[in-house]
Amino acid sequence: MSNLPKGWELVQFDKVCDIRDGTHDSPKYIENGVPFITSKHLTDNGIDFTETNYISEENHIEFSKRSKVDNGDILFGMIGTIGKPVIVNTDFEFSIKNVALLKLSSNELLSNIYVLNLLKSNIIINQFLKLSNGGVQSFIALGMIRKLKIPLPPIEEQKKIADILSTVDKKIAFVEENINATEELKKGLMQKLLTEGIGHTEFKDSELGRIPESWEVVELLKVCEDNKRAIVDGPFGSNLKTIHFREEGIPVIQSNFVTSGKFNAKEYVYVDEDKFNSEIRSKVIGGDIVMAKIGANCGTSAIIPLEHPNALLSGNSIKISVDQNKASTVFIDFIFKSMYSRNKLVELKSVGAQPAISMPLLKKMKIVKPLLEEQKQIAEILSTVDKKLENLKEKKQSFEELKKGLMQKLLTGQVRV
Repeated sequence: MSNLPKGWELVQFDKVCDIRDGTHDSPKYIENGVPFITSKHLTDNGIDFTETNYISEENHIEFSKRSKVDNGDILFGMIGTIGKPVIVNTDFEFSIKNVALLKLSSNELLSNIYVLNLLKSNIIINQFLKLSNGGVQSFIALGMIRKLKIPLPPIEEQKKIADILSTVDKKIAFVEENINATEELKKGLMQKLLTEGIGHTEFKDSELGRIPESWEVVELLKVCEDNKRAIVDGPFGSNLKTIHFREEGIPVIQSNFVTSGKFNAKEYVYVDEDKFNSEIRSKVIGGDIVMAKIGANCGTSAIIPLEHPNALLSGNSIKISVDQNKASTVFIDFIFKSMYSRNKLVELKSVGAQPAISMPLLKKMKIVKPLLEEQKQIAEILSTVDKKLENLKEKKQSFEELKKGLMQKLLTGQVRV
């Protein structure tokens, strides 16, 4: 920040902005009254009022003598949820605690949108890290916020910078709306297609509810390959430990590769041929479904890409090999995803120190089985929606990267507007 453009200044934050915090008191909550906001209510999308406590009008008036919140001001989390700056824009009053209040509603030196972006930038984040010696913070003192050094362009240039960044924000918000709408579409399509199918007029009752007349209800194992290794988990405990890992060889498939619902291989660990052969029961190949077996995300699944080399399951994973003459792997994986999203896989979880999918229950899990051609059609429709979602998420990421680059250049004066 030593090479600021002509006309810019590097100033201490509290020299150009009135910075306060909310009340330190803990008032009695009431059923209805004035919303009482803390750091946890600040989100990337603004203030979340859905789970708010309420205080009396008398308490609110007392707190407002010191920290009255007006539209245009910025709130900044100080405890627990650190940062998450938001510009206030409500049609009702509220009180604050554990929140820094930046009075910008009538500030002629600062654009609140400029300051909002500044507070989200590395210019500020790096100062907090330096002041805390790089540690993870759960509390930021008001004095620390007041002493921040901020680059201060002329107000008109601030507004131009804010306009540019706001334009990108609108693009990101538009893509987010599309993502949310597409996810809702997918959710509805999954529910409809996996229970009603395509174009059926005759239905029957089954143990899984009303299904098309031509569909069957079968155990999962009945659509898998006809061998003892069709549904298996990874090596038990001491059979696969860090001492067995190598820098190259046969890759090991970890459960966190599939917890997003898509196969996303992070850093592989490897085993040698001898170890792979000794644990050949847990072999996994391209086209298999891998499911997380243990932990909070157990039951999430994804299909291993067809071109993936032969691999070994980790102990916290399960492999399902579908018989392509009986069922579509993609269709079966969508059944898993639908059940997981509706919390139906809880019926397969064993009771223990942490949740885990029961292998015997998984093998006997009842699923619908349309004719193979209809399975493929359903899988194709849902895969098309998935692809649209993937494209939208990539588009959002590209806009976010664009904004990140613009913030670095515009907020430091590297690029003038």
